[in-house]
Amino acid sequence: MNGVHETYLALLRAAIWGGNELTDEWVSGLTGERVNEVIRFASFQSTGPLVFDQLLKLKDIEILNALRMQMKQQCMMSMMQQNTMMPILSQAWNALTQADIHPVLLKGLALAQYYPQPHLRQWGDIDLYVGQKQYHLACKVLDATFPEADHPAEDDEDRKHYNYVFPNALLEMHRVSMEFAHPSDRKYYEYLEEQYLTKDGPKLELDGLDITTPEETFNVFFTFLHAWHHFIETGMNMKQLCDVAVLLHAKRDVIDRERLCEMLNRLHLMEVWQLIMYIIVQHLGLSHAEAPFYTEQCKESADRFFAHILSEGSSRKHNVIDVKNMSYLKRKWTTFKLRLADSRLVEPYAHKFARHMVVSDILHGMERTVNKK
Repeated sequence: MNGVHETYLALLRAAIWGGNELTDEWVSGLTGERVNEVIRFASFQSTGPLVFDQLLKLKDIEILNALRMQMKQQCMMSMMQQNTMMPILSQAWNALTQADIHPVLLKGLALAQYYPQPHLRQWGDIDLYVGQKQYHLACKVLDATFPEADHPAEDDEDRKHYNYVFPNALLEMHRVSMEFAHPSDRKYYEYLEEQYLTKDGPKLELDGLDITTPEETFNVFFTFLHAWHHFIETGMNMKQLCDVAVLLHAKRDVIDRERLCEMLNRLHLMEVWQLIMYIIVQHLGLSHAEAPFYTEQCKESADRFFAHILSEGSSRKHNVIDVKNMSYLKRKWTTFKLRLADSRLVEPYAHKFARHMVVSDILHGMERTVNKK
């Protein structure tokens, strides 16, 4: 980890916890190209507004007026994006609840509320979970609610989520919140969804709208799981690690550690969880006491994993297969080789989970072949 990374992380910690740990020596070193490198790295890690706001508060560093203005604009755009998304969320939420469908708000908009300045968390999509039983009816309701939005022609069962595309926003309506290849994992996770993504979940007030969020312990687990799946697919960025850290801090008194331990072990994820706990304690400043199952025994693997995150962020291109002219067997073999490549990516950091991925992919391939998919 170099000086740019260290400065970036100090600014990021100040943004997610408040305060400022930069020493006079560090501030004096923030000149010219070093500032530019920190700015570029913050953008690369999807934490631009968080870090820009901290830089703009430092009176003793010189930043070109044009660059200062760009950073201010990025912070303002983040706030404006929230203002763009809230009316869409409100309209969708009201339409669904009036149809006796009970959505649950996942990820971004809800997680942002646990940051000291919510509008500085870089925005993504609006994610609403409706579940498999309500999925088709929910599609009909939102098709009628948003006739101007671009969306798929069919609400088929193979979709994880059904997207509504607006000029400056995306609404993802989730049939399932996460997909699993291993049949046993899938069955257990569907049980978790039925238990913890319900209308009885914790409520959050957003601009006058009463929103339902996931049950607290499951929400911590899901936020971690979402970050990990991003690593497998396109790479994990620091914003996703910040989400896990601030949520653990906010829910430290209500997390059921015994239940969290069961979720992690049943889905073979304790090894991965401990890597991320090590990183957010050592580099994002979460206290040991607020990081369940933290251990320093994974230091070597966690350090390598963190170096990977810093160098890659979420920039990895996801492999897409053109199957139009492939035979059925060739398509199956090509897909399986790509899945094996995913397990090889994971193996240097979490070898137990990598082995589980291979078994899962074999079973999933057999399952789809039997079902002629």
